[in-house]
Amino acid sequence: MATDQIQPAVKSKPSTQARRLQLSNGTFGFLIVLPALVLMGLVFLYPLFFSGYTSIQDYDIVRPDRSEFIGLENYTDTLEDAQFQRALTNTFIYVAVALPIEFTLGLILAMALATIPVGRGILRTLLIIPMMLAPVAMGLMWKFMYNDQFGIINYLLREFGVNRPPLWLADPSIALFSVIAVEIWATVPVFVLLLLAGLMSIPTDYYEAAAIDGAGSIELFRHITLPLLRPVILVALLIRGMDAFRVFDLIYVLTGGGPALRTDVLSYYIYRVAFREHSFGEASSAAWIMMAILLTAGLGLLYLMRREGKTV
Repeated sequence: MATDQIQPAVKSKPSTQARRLQLSNGTFGFLIVLPALVLMGLVFLYPLFFSGYTSIQDYDIVRPDRSEFIGLENYTDTLEDAQFQRALTNTFIYVAVALPIEFTLGLILAMALATIPVGRGILRTLLIIPMMLAPVAMGLMWKFMYNDQFGIINYLLREFGVNRPPLWLADPSIALFSVIAVEIWATVPVFVLLLLAGLMSIPTDYYEAAAIDGAGSIELFRHITLPLLRPVILVALLIRGMDAFRVFDLIYVLTGGGPALRTDVLSYYIYRVAFREHSFGEASSAAWIMMAILLTAGLGLLYLMRREGKTV
């Protein structure tokens, strides 16, 4: 019985015009993101370069044509300004106090959630409620809670026998720490979510093998949890550290930089110098100094991430 032989299909070569229309993956990807790059250039790069331009000018917003080039004079005046130095100091205190507490509480809560088999989703939802609030609404809520006459905090303190509760936002010695407390309450959920995701990605086989060898809870934490969680920790510190360093909304709503500039931070200082004192050159120079500090700290953390084998 004869069998039919199937002739293999011969693929025709694309024409010269078709080959010209073919794009490589890189070119196609670039064309896809090109509109976003153009938009980013308009809304980000132009203000960035314009602020750099005004930082070396004696800039008059009413008569820009009368602006004069003064070089680095704005930078030297800013660095010598006592109010800038106070704002820079307050910013470093803000980050140095808030960030370790946020990380510690976030790690504790994340580890607690990782060990809870039932109800984890409900507890996680409750914990991220502060993240759902607008910063201005959050600030107004806490400002009312801090109120000496009508706030719930001082009311409870009086109920427990404290005759003269603190003036949380009016006392220069504790005003900055009162704002930091709000920052911690609002942003601990960020650490919880990031660290919980990292903890859930650690294989349980490591813990089981170490437990068989007789390792205790402290050894498991030191030799398994922390080393494997270190890349996530660095990412969380990078995100939250940069966000805390440029805090503005809570300061604006709660204290307005007062009392006596004790809660003045860099972002609020820049706003005040630019829109209240109308010194746009000095405000731009302060913004560039702030960006240089953030860039240096960010590059340092990225270097540590690369050393940990994290691809960035």
